[in-house]
Amino acid sequence: MNFEKVQRKNRKAISPVLATVILIAITLIAAIAIAGFVFGLFGSFTSTAQVSATTVNIPATLTGTAIAAPTCGAVASGTNLALQNTGTSAATVGTITISYTGHTYTVAAPAGCTVGAGASEGLTFTAIGAAAAPSGVEFTGSMSMSNGGVVSFTGIFQ
Repeated sequence: MNFEKVQRKNRKAISPVLATVILIAITLIAAIAIAGFVFGLFGSFTSTAQVSATTVNIPATLTGTAIAAPTCGAVASGTNLALQNTGTSAATVGTITISYTGHTYTVAAPAGCTVGAGASEGLTFTAIGAAAAPSGVEFTGSMSMSNGGVVSFTGIFQ
């Protein structure tokens, strides 16, 4: 009896059917993982804040006075800047910059103003800047958020 033939008979391997099932399972797992990244299926599980300015109504009478931090609260009829968060996590409002007719002013962040997930908050200004702006002047603004995002807004002084 040949020693090499005896050694081959004692080896055991998986059956071809089991090998095929394992290969199919690995292929399916890889396909699902690739499809998840390509089609963004896994991105929906992350929590992000998506804040935007929905209403911008700043009267010209607020300009020409000392800079003051806005108050934060529920969106009401006197709200100058309404924020809407359509994301899945909260974000806190940081500093606000408003520019008009060659003037740029940084307004302090409102104390403890957090826009919750799926919620709205309103900012009410009492004063902006030191140079008066007449009605009809266009302004641009930006607001930093705690999540690193920046909310941009534009409007015309009323």
